[in-house]
Amino acid sequence: MSLWSQETGPIATIQNIIIEGNNRTKERIILRELDVTKSDTIYLKDFQERFFKTKKRLLSTGLFNMVKINFQNYNDVTKTTDIHILVRENLFIYPAPIIEFADRNFNVWWEEQNHSFSRLNYGLRLDHINLTGVKDKLKLKLQFGYTRKYEIDYIYPYLDEAQTIGLGFNIFFAEQKEIGYITRNNKTEFFQAEDERKLLNRFRVGTTLNYRPNLFTFNTVRLEFHRNGIDDIVATQLNPDYFLNGKKSIKFFFLEYNYEYNRRVFDIYPEGGYAINFNIKKEGLGLFNDFNNLSVYLDLEKHFRITRSLVTTFRLKGKTNLIRNDVAFANNTGLGYGDNIVGGYELYVLDGTDFVLGETQLKARFFHKVINLSRYMPIPAFKQLDLKIFFRWNTDMAFVNEPRYTDTNDLNNRWVVGYGPSVDFLFYNNFLFKFEYNFNQLGESGLFIHNSLSF
Repeated sequence: MSLWSQETGPIATIQNIIIEGNNRTKERIILRELDVTKSDTIYLKDFQERFFKTKKRLLSTGLFNMVKINFQNYNDVTKTTDIHILVRENLFIYPAPIIEFADRNFNVWWEEQNHSFSRLNYGLRLDHINLTGVKDKLKLKLQFGYTRKYEIDYIYPYLDEAQTIGLGFNIFFAEQKEIGYITRNNKTEFFQAEDERKLLNRFRVGTTLNYRPNLFTFNTVRLEFHRNGIDDIVATQLNPDYFLNGKKSIKFFFLEYNYEYNRRVFDIYPEGGYAINFNIKKEGLGLFNDFNNLSVYLDLEKHFRITRSLVTTFRLKGKTNLIRNDVAFANNTGLGYGDNIVGGYELYVLDGTDFVLGETQLKARFFHKVINLSRYMPIPAFKQLDLKIFFRWNTDMAFVNEPRYTDTNDLNNRWVVGYGPSVDFLFYNNFLFKFEYNFNQLGESGLFIHNSLSF
């Protein structure tokens, strides 16, 4: 084969892949994220773009806060080269006290609950994101305060030699003295008894099976058992439809399949590419008659990299229940939870059996600097602070269909729109903080704070 052509330019054959800096992470975990192997031939003109994406994919694992990829030992005569990968490992173990909000987000706690310290959770949490060096994650939680919670979660991603099959398990228990028992005016109303009795308890145990046949395809099957209960006063006085028909408890098996095809460039703050996520979930497998629901969820996103510092994003999410039975209040979630939030409506919930959410964003990076903190930072992984700051404009549009719980919830069964600017801070390529000032159709506006991690 010719080493040069007018159309493609020079090529080189990879002799070795040299990895440095992975003190704990097994080399095979890094090689798993590469789209080249030894003896592969690459076009030199494609090097910069190709390994830019590889670098972002390695950063997206959450295992590293710095990655550099370069040619090494290039031989112009034989047209061979080595690939040198230098990584700086992240902090893997996070033993930390728990001090967190019991509410859906900071904004609800501050605005709706008058930043009451009685609504804080406290305790101890241990997260290890690379327990044995193969990207296996362990989470232990011992929590008190507003919600008493115990949880163990472990995922071993690669059981087989081909590194395609993973297995995980989870056990969870929580109970609380205050309960969100109904939604009025698209806001959750809470109740706490004078004798401070436990009003809600939740238990689940389950296992997951993961299959990743290639770099970009992820398949997950999850099987869980759930048992939830409420106090008599909830079922008889506050909301008989909390579990439907005055039930005080509900138990069911839960089977879920999730498919993801992820070609995004850098997951935590995408700089290009696209992703497809499909989920089908069956709650109630016929062993109990407490709950019977079948839902599907689809998430499509596309990111256009206009320049090195300018990206535009389009995202469309939708969910529907295929079994059209009445759904208990406790299981009837729509928008306002997790990352399914309409900008400008952070203080509201839009419960419903079906929803569609469209998001558009224009993101511009206007600051990027690596700051040397060696004199002040005792943790080696954080001595070099990689800081990026972005300006973002956000516009969201959504519709929630809810046939049953419509009284006073005027944001349901209509289109809602929210929009506004944001300043986003990305620390160490892993920690993201977003400060959004959003507007909605109700004439309201405010500053909303969101944060996320890459692991």
